[in-house]
Amino acid sequence: MCWMRACFDDYKKTTGRSVTMGDKGSVATAGVGTVVLNVIVHGKTRKDKLEKVLHVPTMGFNLMSVGMMEERGAEVAFKRDKSIIKISGKVAACGTRKGGLYHLDVAPLSDVAAVASLQLWHERLRHVNVAGVKRMIKNKDIDGLKCSSMAVKDVCEPCVYGKAAMTPMPSSGGGRVTKRLRLVHSVLGGPMSEPSRGRALYFGTFSDDFSRWTDVVFLHKKSDLLAKSKTWLTKAQLHTGSKIKVLRSYNGGEYVSNAFKALHDENGTTHQTTVPDTLQQNGVAERLNRVLVEMSRTMMRHKGLDQDLWADAIKTAAYIKNRVSSRALPVGKTPHELWTRTKPDVSHMRVFG
Repeated sequence: MCWMRACFDDYKKTTGRSVTMGDKGSVATAGVGTVVLNVIVHGKTRKDKLEKVLHVPTMGFNLMSVGMMEERGAEVAFKRDKSIIKISGKVAACGTRKGGLYHLDVAPLSDVAAVASLQLWHERLRHVNVAGVKRMIKNKDIDGLKCSSMAVKDVCEPCVYGKAAMTPMPSSGGGRVTKRLRLVHSVLGGPMSEPSRGRALYFGTFSDDFSRWTDVVFLHKKSDLLAKSKTWLTKAQLHTGSKIKVLRSYNGGEYVSNAFKALHDENGTTHQTTVPDTLQQNGVAERLNRVLVEMSRTMMRHKGLDQDLWADAIKTAAYIKNRVSSRALPVGKTPHELWTRTKPDVSHMRVFG
């Protein structure tokens, strides 16, 4: 059996799901639909339509059967790592050999891909709450967020699973700083149930109180935090042109070591720690870690991914959090805009996994 790989992504039209064009007898088929692709032929982009496309949930990626294409009247030729598909004597699509498969040549990004339903944007933005996505669409807070339909599921099962939590602790109050790096919140998460693909067991976060910009570092062991903190500190201070005034963390040994104290003294930073067993005093960082873990757990549940991808999911969750608005920030502002002074663009976003 000869196959071609086709990157359909968000071009699905009828089924509303990712799709696979399979051979007769494909197992676990869950629906038939039509897919419109932006194919590239001789350097020009045009739309082609594939009829009777099968959705196979167990497939890892999209495949096109050469045998099925020939049955439907197409001619397929392979030469010098290139493939050409002709219909009625005219070139309909082309493919390029990569990694043992011929990949269909399609436009990497278009308005067709950028315009999507609210449900799809909810999934692309790693299950950020729907009300927040609606607000960003209405206020045009970020570029590339084009919505074709406001329809959403009554219940999003991955959200219910990934975001379940106990009643939150009451807010401790307090004012907000007015400049970047005046106050930074930090906390360590882990150990995780299994190592990441990079062999990390812990992750640490650094969150600027003014912008709520968040950076994540991954650690093999807790003692690695000092080296990671030095690297992050240098990067953040070069970006902003100012030094950290206050670092707030919990009272863990990795934060109160002599080496860490020497780093604060050298940098002129005040280190604030929580009272033992009172993690809510570092509420910003604790809530941030909960949000990142919830988002990553939800994304992985949505696509049934292996647990060793937790670091990739958390890093992606932080990337998204920096590019969406929240109630903790001024209306219409995102951490990305307050930290970098530029409005974020999310038109390149796709569903994780």
